[in-house]
This record gives sequence, C-alpha cells and structure tokens, in this order.
Amino acid sequence: MRRHLLATFFLLTFAVSWGVPGVLLLLAPTLPFEVTLAGYSPLAFLAVWAPAIAAFVVIGIGYGWDGVRNYTRRVTRVRGRWTWYLAVLVGVPVVYFVAAVLSSMTGRPELRLSDGWLLGFLTVSGLRLTQGPVEELGWRGLALPLLQRRYGGLVAALLLGFVWALWHVPATLIATADFARGGGSLPVALCRLFVGIVATSVVVTAVYNGSRGSVPLTILFHWLTNLDYPWEASAGVPLVQDVLTVIVAVAVVAFGYRYFGESTLVTDVVPSIDRQHARDGQ
Repeated sequence: MRRHLLATFFLLTFAVSWGVPGVLLLLAPTLPFEVTLAGYSPLAFLAVWAPAIAAFVVIGIGYGWDGVRNYTRRVTRVRGRWTWYLAVLVGVPVVYFVAAVLSSMTGRPELRLSDGWLLGFLTVSGLRLTQGPVEELGWRGLALPLLQRRYGGLVAALLLGFVWALWHVPATLIATADFARGGGSLPVALCRLFVGIVATSVVVTAVYNGSRGSVPLTILFHWLTNLDYPWEASAGVPLVQDVLTVIVAVAVVAFGYRYFGESTLVTDVVPSIDRQHARDGQ
C-alpha cells in the first residue's frame, strides 16, 4: 500500500469528491431527500473535504493508527519563521486588491464598499474557513511531499497544480466555484482555471518549503485566496487577477528558486516512520 500511497490518495480523492455526489445526483429523482451541491450542503462539504478524508484514510491503511497520529501531529504543527506568515497575510490581499484596482481602471465597475460590508465579510470569511482550506490537509499534507520526493520541487508543484485544477473542473462546469462567476465561454473559464491554479500551486509550494513544511500556513494561504474581498463585490474577479498570479509565480521561481531545490524540499509524510524506513533501506 505504501508503494502506491500517492495514486491511492488521488483516486480516493476524486471518487469521494465527485463519484459519490455524481451517483447521488443521478439517483436524485428516486431519492426521498433533496440532493444538491449548492452552498454549504452536506455534499458540498464532502466534495471539498475529500482530499483531507482521503489522506487520513490512506495513511491509516498504509501506516496504521501510529501513522495517523504521527501524520495528524505533522499537519497541525505550526512551523517556519513569522515572516512567512506576515508575507502571506499581507501579500495575498494586496495582490487581490491591486488586481481589482487595475481592473477598475480598465473599464470594470468602480471600486466601492457597500454599507455594512464588514459584518458580511467576516461572516462569510468564517464560513469559508470550513471548506476549501481543509483541502490542504491532503494536497500539501500528503501529495506534495510525496511528489517532491520523486520529482523535486518545481515539477511537483506543476504536477500537483494540474491535478488540483482537474479536480476543480466539475465545480466549474456546474458553476459553483468562485472562479466561474465571471461568466464567458467554457473554454475560457477552463483555461483560467488551469493557469490560475497551477500558478497558485507554484507559489504555495515555495511557501510550504520555505516554512519547513507548515501545513497550517498553506491553510491560511488557501483561505485568503478564497475570500470574497469587499472590493470584489463591485469589481468582480478580474482576468488581471490571473495575470498577476502568474507574474507572482514566475517571480517566486526566478528569485526564490532555492525553495524548490533539494536542500529545502520537505518530503516527510509521517516523519518518524519514514525516517525509520529510510534507515532500513526501504
């Protein structure tokens, strides 16, 4: 099982996220209850929590309860210097704000804040923390270190970004994901999806390695990228935001390439067990 941990994780993630809801949606006319993926429905939570669920399941099967406890300690431990947390807390909102400003200067709706925006923003932000950011317990908690162990930092970031984007495709098709709000043709929406998520994967990989494998920091990063910032209520999510994300990713690779190098890669999944097997030559 340990030899196929990554493949099993990906298969189980897709099966839980879209296989189970897909079957239930097909059977919806015959079921005595409503089946929906909208908002904060049970199926919506199942879909977005699937990477975390899959990670704990495959760790449990491959490593047993000791592995699950070890893994839980690792993915909940805050690591890295405080400067990484400051950079994420400030950097993500700033990039999104700059994107909204540039968009408003090129013909999009003017930037403005509606009355009572603060309470709504805080409420929605709290709810968002219960959904998308939980994915990181699987994507960066398990998949990224395993991919880095095999392919190195940058290739791992690109590969995981592609799988991560592919996982979001059904959400785009049914228009439940934020990046599908802008409308337009499906090919354009899918292109933006893959470009934006792959670029984001590159950035968050540098954050992960730079912080010595802090999964809580990647959760914070994911949460901040998922928020509906007040200025977006009028300006929308602009195309320039995708462009800026790509620019940031290129800059991270160009100026922070050491965070993709062998000396900084974080490859442990369940550290004590992984190290024991490394010593045993397995």
